[in-house]
Amino acid sequence: MNLLRVEIGWPQLKALNEIFQTGRTKAALFTYPYLERLRAEKRLLRYKSGNRQIIEAGEGFNNFYRETFLKAYERYAGFFERTEVKADGRRPYSLYDLETLIYIEKNKAILQPQLTTERFFSSQLFRGSKYLENNQSVLKAVLQILEINAFPKSDPKDQQWRLVIDCPEPRCIVLCENLANLKVPDAAIELNAELWYVGGNNTRILENLSATQLNLPIYYLCDWDYDGLRIYSTIKRIISEKGSNLILLYPQETIQRLAVDSPYHNSDWKYHLSFSGLNEIDFDLKEKELIRQLIKSKQWIEEEGQAFEVWLSGRCK
Repeated sequence: MNLLRVEIGWPQLKALNEIFQTGRTKAALFTYPYLERLRAEKRLLRYKSGNRQIIEAGEGFNNFYRETFLKAYERYAGFFERTEVKADGRRPYSLYDLETLIYIEKNKAILQPQLTTERFFSSQLFRGSKYLENNQSVLKAVLQILEINAFPKSDPKDQQWRLVIDCPEPRCIVLCENLANLKVPDAAIELNAELWYVGGNNTRILENLSATQLNLPIYYLCDWDYDGLRIYSTIKRIISEKGSNLILLYPQETIQRLAVDSPYHNSDWKYHLSFSGLNEIDFDLKEKELIRQLIKSKQWIEEEGQAFEVWLSGRCK
């Protein structure tokens, strides 16, 4: 299970570990829908008899915890120990935050020399340009990991990153608009897929690649919104000029749609333009139909919600 799709954070993960270690916790867990389902539907958790301030392990909880949460808990606990980033109750990191911080730690040597503004860094690695500004505990952790007191103020317009998750025997390349899948790459590696983060408008780096670096099937995974699909066309042109073809990954779950004005989302369709001004020649009939539906309903489909490994299964192996 991909825990990034479960709306819990480090405090809840710590509380679940406390139950695993001691059999109980005083933490309030059942305000989180996923954890409430563990109580109400699976009966893996329960209130202590006569005391609703204490949550206890139900039958089967320990086995479920080992299979679902233990590896993640040890991963994040190890991160806090290595980096000495503070992990007290005043810093309720989400699992998304922690995976991003671990990614920054692993890629510190690449990121550190290229730092520009805080908002640019935030827009590339987090959920929008103001994410760090609005999450001071995460910002402090980022600064600590990068060993800086503040971000420089230089112009980010020439910033070009190509971060790569290697796999031993790549059979295909997946270009990712966002970092989400590079943070949890195990499924892609098992499918012999090499993940590249080219980062939103940060596409010019592809122009510097040789044709031999593009000799595998190449797929593009993106948000199905105006910006994601516009950038797809840009990358498709670059790849085509190098003698290769770029294939757009079609969402597995097209019903999982979000409103264009949803939090941390800053891309809207161009309603006054035909097909939102996108280049229709870059899309097949099925893709164009979905795009028209999204424009009409003022919706978009998020990259993080797409089970791209299902699409790739059988294509990269």
